[in-house]
Amino acid sequence: MVQAQRADNENEAESATRRPVDTARHGNVEIAIWRNTSAKGDFYSASTPTIRYKDDAGEWKDGSNFGRHDLLDLAEAAREAATKIRDLQKTKGQSR
Repeated sequence: MVQAQRADNENEAESATRRPVDTARHGNVEIAIWRNTSAKGDFYSASTPTIRYKDDAGEWKDGSNFGRHDLLDLAEAAREAATKIRDLQKTKGQSR
């Protein structure tokens, strides 16, 4: 039981310090790219897109609602993320 608790604590600490391997940005839209590990090896995935905006107090915030004008930035960020993941997978394949 102590080992299971220790493993849970280590996983929590790892996820708290874990950083994306890359990001795709277009306009105020950002998509993080993550390296993940499975039994079949490493693979890459993209996070849910976020949009950066300033609130009424002038502080930067992250949001998940996209206006009509943000949708083109969202599409371009998604295209860029797909290209970066493809390139990361190619690089991973060449290093084997």
